[in-house]
Amino acid sequence: MKKLFVFVLFVFCMCGVVYMAVPCCAAMDAAVLAEVNGEAINKDALQKRIKAIHRNKPQMRPEGGAGGIKILDIIEEMIDERLIIQDAYRVELERSADFIKNIEFFVATQSIIRLRKEVVLDKINISDQDILDYFKEHYEKDGPTPEGMFKKVETRIKKNLRKEKEKELSDNFISELRKQADIWIDSDLINLLDPEKNYTGKKSVVASVNGDMIPLDDFLHDIKQADQKRAGMHHSLKDKKQPEKMQNDLKEKILDSLITYKLIEQEALKRNYANDPLFMNIVKKRKEHLLINEFKAKIIYPLIIPTKIELTRYYEEHIDDFKKGYEVWFKEMVFQTSKDAEKALKELKQGASFEFLAAQVSEKWIPRQKVVWVNADSFSPAIRKELNRLEAGEISEVIDDESRPYKIIKLKGKRGGEPIKFSRVVDRLGKIVGQKNFDKMLSKYLAELRDVSKIKINKKALKLIEEKYRKGLPEKIKIQVSP
Repeated sequence: MKKLFVFVLFVFCMCGVVYMAVPCCAAMDAAVLAEVNGEAINKDALQKRIKAIHRNKPQMRPEGGAGGIKILDIIEEMIDERLIIQDAYRVELERSADFIKNIEFFVATQSIIRLRKEVVLDKINISDQDILDYFKEHYEKDGPTPEGMFKKVETRIKKNLRKEKEKELSDNFISELRKQADIWIDSDLINLLDPEKNYTGKKSVVASVNGDMIPLDDFLHDIKQADQKRAGMHHSLKDKKQPEKMQNDLKEKILDSLITYKLIEQEALKRNYANDPLFMNIVKKRKEHLLINEFKAKIIYPLIIPTKIELTRYYEEHIDDFKKGYEVWFKEMVFQTSKDAEKALKELKQGASFEFLAAQVSEKWIPRQKVVWVNADSFSPAIRKELNRLEAGEISEVIDDESRPYKIIKLKGKRGGEPIKFSRVVDRLGKIVGQKNFDKMLSKYLAELRDVSKIKINKKALKLIEEKYRKGLPEKIKIQVSP
């Protein structure tokens, strides 16, 4: 449950206007790189976007090389996002009950994180004397330790002390909240509930905290999940009294967690962090991110659901992609860790050349001078699944091939094989055609939005930034270029 996840964060150690597009405007503020219907995209926003790309893609290469990026391309993406957000507001997607609930939960989550920082993290102070005292108590109690032992365990001691103080501060803070709280619990209902059965009673609340109700559904959801885990751990127990006691303990633990979360949430919201401009900026960014997703889900997706005619047409036109026993011509990258593989995949998705990148990062890379065709049936299920969905020229996701190394495959070609019946690949067809329809419809929709919008791009400023970015020269807005 989301609420319990946030609770763990806190006490983790406790368990419509029409315009014409304008390509450039010399009178624009130098700090403004683009305007979309009057909303500015400034250097600060670009800087954050580039930093995000660098975090995902630390091995940046020069413009035009593997993984190279263009500043103008980033600005165009940001313009598209701004157009989507503006249109989402126009059709009032932010007014839906689910959207409002998501934002309220995000505000509560961020408030709890802020509260934890104030009442716990910021109050932790570990002195050198604290570390020395801990060392003497736990390491020197039986006599002198070997030379160099203190330096060896100093970091570990500091971590242990930090955890202890976090728990102490958290326990004390929650204890004070409980002393001042008005808590009511429906004990009769709690005792009646059996996690293994469905409750059919009329009651819908198990407790209240300062007037805020804890829904029965929340309690049942958490208790059933916890009970399933407990049952898996204790399935061999024969004594029925012990499981019954454990079940009561489990109920108490879950209810206690829900009450504690409610107390923390109430205190966090009471402090009105939402009045802080920096806090609200975080909420605004989250809201815009959710609006983009809502726009795609509610505006674009309903328009792209493929018909049977579309699926049949695609199947017939790409029959070579739906065969069993076919042969493939491919190239692959090999990695020992998923982290390295995911890093390479991000570079590929951002435009890196497969062959260029493979020669630098793959642990096994032997460029073939001539085409070699291999029967697809000879591969493991994980690889064959990717080969089935790929078209010539496409790149796979990271393939976790069990005990084998992680791989990324680029399919160069397919041939031969017997066609698989349409009925057996209809789900796969739906995903392929649906994605193509989605990309096409989104591009069309954005083009229409651009046609009726006033868009200004400060190409002069962008050109200067792009030149400095390529050359790796210092930039006033601190756009960092990885070596």
